[in-house]
Amino acid sequence: MDHPLQTAALAAAPDEQIDREYALREGEHVPDAIRRVARGQLQSAHEQLAAATDSTLPKAVHETRKALKRLRTGVRLTRDAIGEQTYGQENTAYREAAGRLAAGRDAQVLLETLDALSSRFPTELQPSATAMLRSLLDADRERAAAAAREDEAGVVAVLADLEAAIARTPAWTFEREGFDALAPGLRRIHRRGRKRMRIACEDPSADNLHEWRKRVKDLWHATQLVGAARPKRLDRVSRHAHDVADLLGDNHDLGALREYVAAHPRCFADERAMEALLEVIDHRADTLRDEALSSGRRLYESSPKRFVGAIERGWSKRMGA
Repeated sequence: MDHPLQTAALAAAPDEQIDREYALREGEHVPDAIRRVARGQLQSAHEQLAAATDSTLPKAVHETRKALKRLRTGVRLTRDAIGEQTYGQENTAYREAAGRLAAGRDAQVLLETLDALSSRFPTELQPSATAMLRSLLDADRERAAAAAREDEAGVVAVLADLEAAIARTPAWTFEREGFDALAPGLRRIHRRGRKRMRIACEDPSADNLHEWRKRVKDLWHATQLVGAARPKRLDRVSRHAHDVADLLGDNHDLGALREYVAAHPRCFADERAMEALLEVIDHRADTLRDEALSSGRRLYESSPKRFVGAIERGWSKRMGA
């Protein structure tokens, strides 16, 4: 893929100015705002992916996947307003499009995780002790990158998915308007995250922490969308949720690195070198898990009802729609 991909024309006119801010605005009609946000995310993702070259494709894929995750939060937030049929169609479409772009990033993440560990624990992890592991991961990364570059058909398919989604967005209908279109989704997002946190507190397994992280990211994206209702408060909540999601994400990456290390013992001169790395991984993972659980308890301190009620009061004062 030496040149930018060329695709069919989008449904939007070439000179159409699309406001892509991932946030609802004061005085903005909620259905119009949600359609604007969704279209902007889809258009931005399409443009980056369509213009990708060999060197920029990994970043374009990463940004596209992030946009699709934000979009899935958006339809979860408005699920009761747009209806089950539209919600199901869009959620599935975004998930499947992201899944087509999932391959190829694992080795890069593992390398970044190993680098972060080596920087934090320079005494325990000498460069010579992890050199063979790093070399293997680097080779894995190059193979994955080459495969992604060669999979032009897969990228073209995702571009077509994005174009189809852009074309569907103007037809979304809403059974509710104003804050009524958002309140049930906000309560559900908060309640599911709180429930997943409690499960993770009782049993902090890798699966439970990972499931909780997905719900924390929903809260992060949802508060980004409705932040104008209570700017200072919701900015704090959004940053707090982002921090917790990062802690959980780093913990998850350490778990993946641990599995990789255990599966490749020949990357080490002796068993002691491998055990030293595993000990550092476990120590750091435990620290991040404990920090995430402690911070998460503060994040979900309010009940879903109180959380949404506070946003609704701000909405009535500021949003006017």
